[in-house]
Amino acid sequence: MAEKKKRSLMDTIQLIILGIGFAILLGSIFFVNEFRPVVAGAVNVVVGPVADMMPFYIVVLVVAAIVTFFANFIQKYTMDWDLMRRVQDKGRALQKEYREAQLAGDKKRLEKLQQEQMAMLEDQTAMSKQQLKPMGFLMIISVPLFFWAFWYLGNHPDLTMVFPFWGEKKMLDGAFFVFQYWIIWSIICSMAISQVIRKAFNVGISS
Repeated sequence: MAEKKKRSLMDTIQLIILGIGFAILLGSIFFVNEFRPVVAGAVNVVVGPVADMMPFYIVVLVVAAIVTFFANFIQKYTMDWDLMRRVQDKGRALQKEYREAQLAGDKKRLEKLQQEQMAMLEDQTAMSKQQLKPMGFLMIISVPLFFWAFWYLGNHPDLTMVFPFWGEKKMLDGAFFVFQYWIIWSIICSMAISQVIRKAFNVGISS
């Protein structure tokens, strides 16, 4: 009974946190001019003094490390990796059998495999819900920091960074398509840090 109450309380807390996360996302989409400056200003109270003490590219590196750490931490403890692994393995096996049945022209086997694929929908739906959880939690951390970075650079438009091969570039200048140089730098930092953290947390599905 106590375990059931504890699980129910944890589910309620998770729903509240998820609600806050998606509320932040919706606010950023539908109330851009009103919402973003308020959030950025609140974050600046904490992050601003740090940004004033070091180059902005180092701040981006630190922010990327924080977001990546929490992303992997949240994935580690909110997702059912056994379920993900089972669904992935079963899906691969069914696809292989389906291809073999198609090549053999075995209609009865194809019908049976189609029924098995339909039966997998429940597990696939559960897996999709599992994947939504980290996204909602992460919105609470990543979206405000992202707003702050845009806001800070808007107030310091001349900040630059020296990139290999590209040379010195303004952080707000466009690099590829809609991606500015600071975003490219953030992605590079996140990808590199993620490899280390995922290995340390043992996050993911082993092949």
